[in-house]
Amino acid sequence: MKLLLGLLTALLLLSSQLNAASKLTEKNINKTLDSVKIAKEHKRLKSMSRHFMSRTSVSLTEQKIDDSHTSRFTFNEYKRFLSKTWKKMKSNLIEVKERSFTIEKDGRSALVKTTIVQTVEVDGVKTATTIYETTGLRLVKGRVYINYYSARIMLNTAMKVN
Repeated sequence: MKLLLGLLTALLLLSSQLNAASKLTEKNINKTLDSVKIAKEHKRLKSMSRHFMSRTSVSLTEQKIDDSHTSRFTFNEYKRFLSKTWKKMKSNLIEVKERSFTIEKDGRSALVKTTIVQTVEVDGVKTATTIYETTGLRLVKGRVYINYYSARIMLNTAMKVN
């Protein structure tokens, strides 16, 4: 019985190592960013959080025609901000328009620039907004984590959909 338990444990450890990434690729980065996108659309902080490092820094800029305002958050502050924001939203659809990758030669870190259109419904009004994201990613023990996130929300592009 002990031998069987030992073999099962070894097999489990081996299979978990097979899923570990040896370096960042567009494929595993897309998988991570798409998981975060889906978690945001469904307003699931726990699902989203597992892809971020606890020390991730977040920068949100609201860009208007004549000025801009930037807020900086720790990851915990960002989660509280999202929780408050999501309470008001009935729906949240995020459409990726463009994504470009800069992966370091060693495959341990990457910078991804993404253009998205986010359509949210608040109080029966749907609004579409263009957002430019910059995401810093790092490979830690075979897993892809976000260690930096910046979003520039173009408020002048917001328009009522309905």
